[in-house]
Amino acid sequence: MATYVSKVTSAGQITIPKKVREVLELSEEDLVEFRQIGDAVLMQKMKANRVKLDAIRAKIRRLGMTRERAMEIVEEVRKKRGYGR
Repeated sequence: MATYVSKVTSAGQITIPKKVREVLELSEEDLVEFRQIGDAVLMQKMKANRVKLDAIRAKIRRLGMTRERAMEIVEEVRKKRGYGR
């Protein structure tokens, strides 16, 4: 088992170490999913259907919704379903 360290920026961002990106086969624009398991968090490449994601993004653009508002809605749904923070 390998261990990697990254520093959290003031914006809450981290750099995913190159070896981890390679193992997960991550490339630019890929989405990652974080899953809380007890006091640990599992990060994995999101296996989402690209066509569905593109359709959702197109609908958001058609509605004139900002990215911030879309993220607020996602957070509201996560809270209702008991996911996330």
